[in-house]
Amino acid sequence: MEFSDPNRREERLARHTGRVHAELLASGLPVYTLAPESRPAEERFGGLEVFDGTVTAIHLVYPASTPEGPWADVETARWTGLQIGPASLRLALEHHVRRGGDRFSELTWTESSASLSVDGHSIGAQWLRAGHRWWALRGERAGIEITVVGRDWHPETLAVETVVDPLPILHRLPDDRSAYQAVHPAPGAGPLPADLRREPHRALADAVLHNTAAHAAWQADGGPAPQLPTWWSELWRAAVQRQMQLSGQPEVEAAAAVRGMSSQLAGLFHELEWFHSDADLRRRAITEILFYSTGLDADVPSRTAQDEWHRFTAADVDPDSRAIANERWITAWQSWASSRREV
Repeated sequence: MEFSDPNRREERLARHTGRVHAELLASGLPVYTLAPESRPAEERFGGLEVFDGTVTAIHLVYPASTPEGPWADVETARWTGLQIGPASLRLALEHHVRRGGDRFSELTWTESSASLSVDGHSIGAQWLRAGHRWWALRGERAGIEITVVGRDWHPETLAVETVVDPLPILHRLPDDRSAYQAVHPAPGAGPLPADLRREPHRALADAVLHNTAAHAAWQADGGPAPQLPTWWSELWRAAVQRQMQLSGQPEVEAAAAVRGMSSQLAGLFHELEWFHSDADLRRRAITEILFYSTGLDADVPSRTAQDEWHRFTAADVDPDSRAIANERWITAWQSWASSRREV
């Protein structure tokens, strides 16, 4: 088959490499790599970060050969003239610690001053350690911010140098080895329990909220990444099928309705404090969303909020109107919650 043809794969890889190389050259950003004598592995291209059409950061990674092996990431970034700025060094390190499966609260975080050699010139830098495994260092030279993150790798001196031509790095095939390999195994597939099949919309709502809460906790403190249950895909299909039966919608529209229901529930969890602190209000809100989404009762007390959600998520809404609709959606749900407390 065409998609498994190795020649086609090589062609696609070559085109992708050419596009990335052109973007790197057009960005005007230097690419820094660890000095050969200190790097834990051979560098590989780790990706670009782009904001509003502008390349803001370039990553080179040094993959570990085992889950416990030394690993590093070098980020070269420029934020001048942009509406965004760099994440704090703490947030940058937290991102990698989180992906590595460690908990922030179980690590001792310490800061200190340090130095970084850039093309043979020493610059001042900030050093942050998280426990005995993780650390990050950041310095700036000529408006270019250089951030190095390491795990299970502790060089005596730290030096980076400019990559004259990044093309050889781009030509290296992706390496399956990763600092995070075996930490987050892919979920398998399993049968849907019979008790969940009876009311798949309700079961899906519960699963969405459980996963949303687990991800919020993971974002806050790291640890093993939450995994969807093995029967998630089957539950989703069951909910879409039930949506088609209840609403008479074709499959595409039914799937969109189920996605909208799930997204609104997650949005309520993130945006409104009462949704995860007041069990009674949460139960009422979920019930009304289910009735409205399935068409069993479109005239629920929260209909104004439900209508605003549809305006907020409409594909053809411009960003300004979307922001207004989001505020109206939040306000409508707040008003609904206040009215329910008075009942």
